[in-house]
Amino acid sequence: MTQIRAARWKSALELEISTVELDGPGAGEVQVSIQSAGICGSDLHAFRNTSGSGKNSGLVPGHEIAGVVSAIGVGVGHVREGDVVGIEPLLRSVVCGTCRYCLAGEYQVCTADRGPGGGLYGEKVDGGMREMGTFPGPAVFPVPSGVDAELAALAEPLACSVHGYEKIGLRANQTVLIVGAGTIGLTALLAAKAAGSHAIITARHPHQQDAARRMGADEVIGDDEAGRARLDELAAQEAIDVAVETVGGRADTLIQAQRAVRRMGTVIVIGIFTDRLATIDALDMVLRELQIVGAIIYGAPTGKAEYAMALDMLADNADTARTLITHRFPLEEANDAFATALDKSSNSIKVHINPNTQS
Repeated sequence: MTQIRAARWKSALELEISTVELDGPGAGEVQVSIQSAGICGSDLHAFRNTSGSGKNSGLVPGHEIAGVVSAIGVGVGHVREGDVVGIEPLLRSVVCGTCRYCLAGEYQVCTADRGPGGGLYGEKVDGGMREMGTFPGPAVFPVPSGVDAELAALAEPLACSVHGYEKIGLRANQTVLIVGAGTIGLTALLAAKAAGSHAIITARHPHQQDAARRMGADEVIGDDEAGRARLDELAAQEAIDVAVETVGGRADTLIQAQRAVRRMGTVIVIGIFTDRLATIDALDMVLRELQIVGAIIYGAPTGKAEYAMALDMLADNADTARTLITHRFPLEEANDAFATALDKSSNSIKVHINPNTQS
């Protein structure tokens, strides 16, 4: 056994650093020294909603995970000690591998878990905000040349956008409108540009607008009267082939995406709505023959994991992708990291915790 430090949920909107023992890897498992763990919107939701007194009490959060292989179990041959790896965080223990969805590579909707899209590290079992973790071999992906652990931790949010675009077969000659410029919106921008598409993005905050321009957006539209007029103009011109909703929550962004897209266009819904009755115009959807496509996390319907596609995309766009990471904290400052990610005045986009960096 190895003693490691981990950030765990306490009883009142707080993480505590504790020392725990970690077993070595069993057959088919890989032990990883975790170098970077990104804070996701779902982690923030837990942080500000009494997670410590609820279902997450005592758990280590974090499902955007990457590090260096520290040990391998019997039967593992695709990675070696010292390899930099990313972790696809779907819980392999609850993906059955035999249902019609798993057999088609659509394991993201396997119903062996609590429901489609469920079962991530940091939700039911300990996640990545610890010095070391042990993961099933199939969840551990060696990174391409030029990708370090910090970049590899971005593969998880990027893969969500890759999945959405793969579902509709996004083409280079199409114009994409991305609604929202949080982490998912900006990774959707990265993926659209990597596909060769013309990419327009809406961004509320100045630091998000700056980030979108750094990442190569062809047009950035603000959340103001001029921005709304520009969206109306694009809709009148039927300029938008694909609109991507990335905000979710209780926002009115789904109807905004629908109204912007051209006749026979496509709306991809990536944002997670807490209000299940988000507004759409059903008659408009029929009359203009729109497609509205839901996309949850990622799978491998073509035979290659979309998580691996995201790693390849990061290798090709390393400098651009790294600009998403605005703040880095050691494990001991996990509460400060979460507070920074929540604070709009911090101008944070992606906040990473580095468990093996000392404060």
